[in-house]
Amino acid sequence: MTTEIQALATPEERLATAITFIIYLVALAAIGVYARRVLRKTIIDKFIEEFYVAGRGLGAVVIAFLIAAGLCSVGTFVGGPGLSWLLGMPWVSIVGCQIFMNFAILYGIGKKIGIVARRIGAVSLGDVLFERYEQSKLVALLYTIPVLVFLISYCSVQFVGSSRIFEVMTGWPYMIALILSGLVTIFYVTVGGIRGVGLAVVVQGVFMTVTTILLVAGVFNGIFTTYGGLVEANEAFMKIAGEAYLNLFRLPPALVISWWIIFTVGIIALPHGLMASLTYKSARAMKMAIILGSIIVTFWTYGLLWAGFFAKLWFPKLPVPDHAIPALAMKLLPPWFAGIIFAGVVGAAQSTIAAMTILMSSAFLQHIYRQIIKPTATPEELRRIAFWTTLIIGAVAFLLAITQPPALEFIIIFAIGGLISSLLWPLILGLFWKRGNKYGAIAGMIVGFMVFALGKSKLVPQIVTAFGGADPVVAGMISSLIAYLIVTAVTPPPPLRIIQIFWGAEPPEGAEK
Repeated sequence: MTTEIQALATPEERLATAITFIIYLVALAAIGVYARRVLRKTIIDKFIEEFYVAGRGLGAVVIAFLIAAGLCSVGTFVGGPGLSWLLGMPWVSIVGCQIFMNFAILYGIGKKIGIVARRIGAVSLGDVLFERYEQSKLVALLYTIPVLVFLISYCSVQFVGSSRIFEVMTGWPYMIALILSGLVTIFYVTVGGIRGVGLAVVVQGVFMTVTTILLVAGVFNGIFTTYGGLVEANEAFMKIAGEAYLNLFRLPPALVISWWIIFTVGIIALPHGLMASLTYKSARAMKMAIILGSIIVTFWTYGLLWAGFFAKLWFPKLPVPDHAIPALAMKLLPPWFAGIIFAGVVGAAQSTIAAMTILMSSAFLQHIYRQIIKPTATPEELRRIAFWTTLIIGAVAFLLAITQPPALEFIIIFAIGGLISSLLWPLILGLFWKRGNKYGAIAGMIVGFMVFALGKSKLVPQIVTAFGGADPVVAGMISSLIAYLIVTAVTPPPPLRIIQIFWGAEPPEGAEK
């Protein structure tokens, strides 16, 4: 942490920030205890459904925040503003496309996922794919592998982001920050399941919204107080950052297009966002969640992107771009708001960690433990394994965060790109194309994953070169689609039972597991 940032607050102000945040953490722990009590009242045969999908009874507000806060993570509240500070106007224009995430997920494919999930008793997205592709264990395994590989890294940067904010705003060491925020998150996820996650997310969503309001108000007040208006601020930008900072077209077009894909189409391939589709209690709740979530995400996204953008005026040289938001909060806002800002930003990270951990736990339990390790597991065994799986996955992501990787948003882009390359077409074509079959899905998953991995690791640099320098997600998507279509065309169609489950007015007898 630089001397400039250290000077933004006195030790007393930093202590007040830490105390406010600790109160917030205690509240989250209390939510976990409450959700645990609800779980204990659940009959053993229904425990897994309650733990992972809350009995499919979550309301509109919880669903809206579960998607919005789960996807608008440390990327939106830390990494995104950090890249706005670093890259300028091009990044602001690119990431704004994520504002449609609630509509794309719930109305685009979530409605159908919810219907099918109820027909077959699914408690994870992998269950839906497993049933769609003729109960293929290989499909389920190929779903689980990228989920664990890419979401573990995605999850770990959430811990890093929240800990960096803690470090800047309190002056306490990174490891203390990591331990405090990480352990509380793992606790309420492990003991409370998806219900604990949902209740915590509502609290976190409120803090995230208040945080955005305070930051936007502080930034624009600072602009008008310091420069007199936006025109004068623009002139200051030209002097501080140069004309290129405001140039929308200074990044390579192929790279910009690939980032657009990641933050538009890619959103609907993120399993932790789609999990909410399995939990809503009614069509009305789903529709209300679309409206509420769209408003919330738009406000969070643009408010924080512009805040990071304008941070260049006060902090032209930050050693770590991800420090832009906490530095702004300490520079422009009264010290008593610091704890609220911190809780909101860390809440964004914690909500995503929680959603991802639940998703990864359900994937492992359903498709590795139940289908491969022990198909005869009893309900009591499943309850115990659900607890330990959730705890271990959270702990692994926590341990990876100790490495403190730089520029968090680039890791997030990597994780989203891998999930898109592996899962997008098997998911979309499986839900909306009757002819799609398990052979095409297997081919699409393997080819997409391998092409993306080879391109990202630069073991085969021609993959990037062939697409004009675009992110390997473009090659991964295209190759996955081609593989899916070709293999499907030369193999038999799925059986009638699958068509009835996914497209019939009524499911066939015995469809539910």
